[in-house]
Amino acid sequence: MRALAELAALEAEGGDRAVPLGEIAERREIPQQFLEQVFATLRRSHIVRSRRGVNGGYRFARPPADVTVLDVVTALDGAPSPAGCADGPCGRAPECGAASIWFEANEALEAVLAGTTIADLAEREAGARPGSAMYYI
Repeated sequence: MRALAELAALEAEGGDRAVPLGEIAERREIPQQFLEQVFATLRRSHIVRSRRGVNGGYRFARPPADVTVLDVVTALDGAPSPAGCADGPCGRAPECGAASIWFEANEALEAVLAGTTIADLAEREAGARPGSAMYYI
């Protein structure tokens, strides 16, 4: 998420420029080899697109405001779930008191992740950076 928030911020600054992973890795202090694996999966999931060559790098395949955290989590890890039984029908669900809690928690988790976009993350980070204005009422 940190790398995608950085990509969103750099895209907003640089317009049509593809961003090299090395730049994101350096700015976020994330190993580049790790980002290469992550971004390959995101590319196959049509969240980002890549351009090869001297001016190569990555861009979002669609606007960051249209990419939810749920899209990214699902692409990288599969459907999120706070417990195994929340993934699908469990034979013990009718007699398990905790099952309904896990189903509710799963619905809440998915709602938060689906309601937050990469653009939202970038905006939150921009507001949290040192030197950013704080307004109090």
